[in-house]
Amino acid sequence: MLSPRFTIDLWDNESPGLIIACPSGVTYTNQVGGYSCHHPELEGIFVPLRGSIAEKLNAYFTGPKWNGRCYDSIDEETAGFIDSVLRDIDLGGSLCVNREKLEESCEAWIWVKLSRNSLLWLGLDEGEGVLTWENSD
Repeated sequence: MLSPRFTIDLWDNESPGLIIACPSGVTYTNQVGGYSCHHPELEGIFVPLRGSIAEKLNAYFTGPKWNGRCYDSIDEETAGFIDSVLRDIDLGGSLCVNREKLEESCEAWIWVKLSRNSLLWLGLDEGEGVLTWENSD
């Protein structure tokens, strides 16, 4: 028997969050990529994040480096900035940008790696997910 599949659109969600990739029967999507307005999807579990990270990320991606035009990939400099923002919200160092997926990341859809410590409650050893927030367009 196949489990029901649902898609939740995070387009109107004002809070940043983490989509932890895992079989859940629920797919999440968001409008991302600045003005290009991509709509990628990922099956998993959505976990809202607290703090002022959305403001920091939005200011960075609409600032002089990207100007709302981070469509197709991010670079190492941007990955480093995002890692510093993630350290500021004190997740115990359990979350960092996935350097193997920089080309698949864009504004409001950043692939991250999750350590075992952050995934024990899901019964996973290590994993990946996507950091997402409200797109700037």
